[in-house]
Order: sequence, then structure tokens, then C-alpha cells
Amino acid sequence: MFTDTGPLARESVVIAKNCFAMNFLYPLHSDEHILLRQGFAEWLAVLGYAPMSVTYMPRHLQEFLHYQEARGKYSLRELTATDATTFIEYQQTRIGIRTGRAFSAGHINKYIQALHLFSSYIRQTGKSPVGFAVELLESDSPTPVWLTRAEIRRLYAAAGEDVLGLRDKAMLSVFYGCGLRLQEGASLELSDILHDRKLLYVRRGKGYKERYVPMAEKSYQDIQVYIEQARPELLQRPCAALFLDANKGRPIHKQSLYLRIKALVRKASITKEVGTHTLRHSIATHLLQSGMKLERIKEFLGHAALDSTQIYTHLINEPQTTGDDL
Repeated sequence: MFTDTGPLARESVVIAKNCFAMNFLYPLHSDEHILLRQGFAEWLAVLGYAPMSVTYMPRHLQEFLHYQEARGKYSLRELTATDATTFIEYQQTRIGIRTGRAFSAGHINKYIQALHLFSSYIRQTGKSPVGFAVELLESDSPTPVWLTRAEIRRLYAAAGEDVLGLRDKAMLSVFYGCGLRLQEGASLELSDILHDRKLLYVRRGKGYKERYVPMAEKSYQDIQVYIEQARPELLQRPCAALFLDANKGRPIHKQSLYLRIKALVRKASITKEVGTHTLRHSIATHLLQSGMKLERIKEFLGHAALDSTQIYTHLINEPQTTGDDL
């Protein structure tokens, strides 16, 4: 008999074993809890979370519900906000079987993230108004750097009004205003600017995926001014690329784009470690602060799964000390 031993088959076996172990170690006896776990998994899948999250987030929830059953709570209406806090405090006292050490902050944060999502699930579906507002633990893993709106204004102010300054503003509008990755911005062509609809066509996104990005009026105007006034001054021979270098009029290399942004950061006297991806983090954070839904930000950034976008819900709670923000 032929047996499939490829990566997908092996992953399926691992997941099946983990599910068996989960049900053995943390069985659920309440039918309501079983349905909650199942509904939570389906909700995550519908929202577009990665397959691994759809598998493991409900596992963390199952541990939480098993813990509640051990304390005599078998129904959602019996749960309170403090139950989540008590559960996380319990996790902080546990010792890993394989490591022999206490659970790391990163490991416990996975439980907290699962509870945050479960809280959203039961409220959005009208199952319960209870909320689990447990704060994430400080982790050794670095969080992405992002700029405040005031720092973004300083970057734009640092760009001059000469040919290269107008190109700088167009670069900022692409990497901040439109949230493009470095390679995406370097690959832009003139025909990718859809003027009638004010859309930016990303033809070479991550994973070779295409998408259309809406341009805010200011971003569109900055790009348009560059195309009309600055780009012709740089052009030396027919070229389809949007961004041209200053010497030979050729398509600018992505490393040169990156270094130009770094130079603007120094000129603006911003002390944070900033690159083009920082601008992408910044626009995503600002959009979330403005009330845009995560699902829309996911599409805007071209993320394959909502997991990648979820980090911005943590970034907006990070303190930013600039003294001159809005």
C-alpha cells in the first residue's frame, strides 16, 4: 500500500496526534463548551486566520474551558472577566514538562491572545457581553518600531522642493501613504498608477500576489507632482519605472530607495531605527487608531492571513514618547 510521507501528510499526522493529546489531557464535559470551541475555530477560519492559528487558538481556549470546568463552571453565563486573569496567573505557575522551566512570557501571551479573540467572538456573535481584558506580558521578542503622526510630518518636512525632494515625497507616499513593501515600491511602473480611480496596482507583491491599493488624496498628489515635475528631469531614455535614480535616469535600485529614506530620517532628527518597513508599520498602526477594521488593513497591506495584521492591535498600546504628537 502506498503511504504519503510528504510534508502535508506529516503535518496532518502531527495535528491529529496533538488533538488526541489535547482531548485526553484537557477533556471538555460541557456540551456548551464543546460547541463554543468548535464555533470559535470556524469563526477564525471565516475571518481569514492562518490554518495553524485555526488549529492552535481553539486548543488554548480548550485549556481555559477545561480549567473552568475543574472549578465548577460549565456554562458561558457563569464566566466573568476575572476568570481569565485567574487562568493566566495559573499558567504563570506551571512548569514545562520538556523544559523543566516556567512558561515563557511569549508562550503565555499565546493564551492571552486566544482569550482576547474568544472575547471578540462571543461578543460579536451575541453569545455573551463578557470581556477578557488581560494585558500581554512583557516579552523578550522585539516589537516593530513605528512612527507617530508628528514624526511622519517631520519626515515630509525634511523633503525639499527640488527634484529629489519631490521624489522623496513620492517615496514617502508610496511606503507610508500606501504601505508598500520595499520590493513592491521598487517594482512600480508608471502604468501602475491608475489615475482615474486613484489606485496603485501592486503587480509584484509578496508571494507573487497582486493587489490594488487606494491612494489618499495627499499621497496621490505627491506622486502626481513627482511624475509631472520631477521625473522628466531625471529621465534620460525611455523607461517604464516610476522611480528613477539621480545620475543615469535608470530604475532606482531598492537599496537606494532604502538609503534615501534613512537619509530623510536623519535629516528629520528622528532617533528611532527606521527603514521603509517602519513606514508600513506606521500607516497600519495609524489606520487602526483611526478605527479601520483589521480585515480592511489586512487587504490594504496584502497580508495572506489576519495573523500578520493582528500585531498592530498590540503596537497601538506601546508608549511613544515624542513630545509633539497629535
